[in-house]
Amino acid sequence: MTRKQKKLLDALADMVRRNGYFPTVREIAAGLRLSSPATVHAYLRRLAVAGHLRRRGNSWELVRDRFSVPLVGAVPAGSPLEIFESLGEEVELPGWIAERGGELLALRVQGQSMRDAYIQDGDLALVRRTDRADAGHMVVARLPDGSITLKRLKRQGEEYVLVPENPEFSPIAGPFQVVGRLVGVLRRYR
Repeated sequence: MTRKQKKLLDALADMVRRNGYFPTVREIAAGLRLSSPATVHAYLRRLAVAGHLRRRGNSWELVRDRFSVPLVGAVPAGSPLEIFESLGEEVELPGWIAERGGELLALRVQGQSMRDAYIQDGDLALVRRTDRADAGHMVVARLPDGSITLKRLKRQGEEYVLVPENPEFSPIAGPFQVVGRLVGVLRRYR
């Protein structure tokens, strides 16, 4: 693969992760500052011949078995802690987990408040960034002091609360802001 093809493939993967869909030829041209749609088509065909892309109806899709998401820190499943910045590490994930689009990130779970939902201390929580979730979803929420926590979102009357999945911990009443929704958990057995 040439350097230009790798650059295009990496840019396409980034656009798909951010937008949740494969970009149009015009979006690719604009994103890579290419003036000719014909050039974009030529690159796409070359990537398809090399086995990195395939046709999907009128569009394309990436042929990747795995992709990486940033590991941005820890999420307490216990008492809330301050939010962490990116650790500069990445976590390899299977491609099927990105099918719904949106920005994914990984957070290392700290604590046992989600134990009864089979989420343990040390697991990697795969979170799709969003400020929306329905009652029943497991979410990462930011509290007024800036700390974050992983809990189940439940409705009690007119209010939403963050409920642990371990009776040893207490629910957290508002105010809070949902910053992500749990989409998966990775665990390494030792």
